[in-house]
Amino acid sequence: MPEPVGAAMLSGMRKREMNLLGSEAEREPHAWLDLEGLVERAQDVVYRYRLRPTHGFDYVNAAATRVTGYTPTEHYADPDLGFKLIHPDDRPVLAALLEASPSPSTLPLRWIRKDGTTIWTEQRNTPVYDESGELVAIEGIAREIDDPTHRPGETIRLFPGLRINLSLQRVFADGKLVHLTPSEFRLLALLTSQPGEVFTPEEIMHHLWQSDHSGNRHSCETHISTLRRKIERDPRFPERIRTVRRKGYTFAPASI
Repeated sequence: MPEPVGAAMLSGMRKREMNLLGSEAEREPHAWLDLEGLVERAQDVVYRYRLRPTHGFDYVNAAATRVTGYTPTEHYADPDLGFKLIHPDDRPVLAALLEASPSPSTLPLRWIRKDGTTIWTEQRNTPVYDESGELVAIEGIAREIDDPTHRPGETIRLFPGLRINLSLQRVFADGKLVHLTPSEFRLLALLTSQPGEVFTPEEIMHHLWQSDHSGNRHSCETHISTLRRKIERDPRFPERIRTVRRKGYTFAPASI
């Protein structure tokens, strides 16, 4: 009977560990780290997802069953299960980040468990490249976390078509990663902190520059216009950042 993919990968890891330790491992049988036992006992989901030559899981540890409801065997049998687990609204987020450049930075995503319940997870992915520089796999760890959208102290804000990661200062609008300057991000964070609240130009400029002499109404209009070009579907007819005549600006997510 062929050795399971995950077991084969761990076996290879153990062999490489033994080779590195050499004669020391021969003298002391337990000198090498019990990688298989360590990973299988972990409470977090540990995985390796192959991208080339075909898609699929090379390894998923036992924690996957507790966290997702799906066993490692079910992960191996369905190459698309890792993507299916992700909440439909969060799939463009993952796709955009993988396309841009996978990085070890944390990535909060919602997963839909086998029983239909939704949980928040925090992933840390590491890209694996072959000798030619091609991305061939993603290795990562995922853990269940508390809902990061709960106030006070939220780190993520979700609105229809708009996702704001406050801790990473990362914004997705209509499924696309949007690059904002620090001042643009501060402006968006201010407006979305109280949806429906009207902020005057003076309040906005004071917030951006922490000064009572930070610009005039025209400067505020310029900042608003620039931000609209990046997060609105049609900046000529803004739906998210609304102008309230003679008062200021408000964020209106309910209209999306």
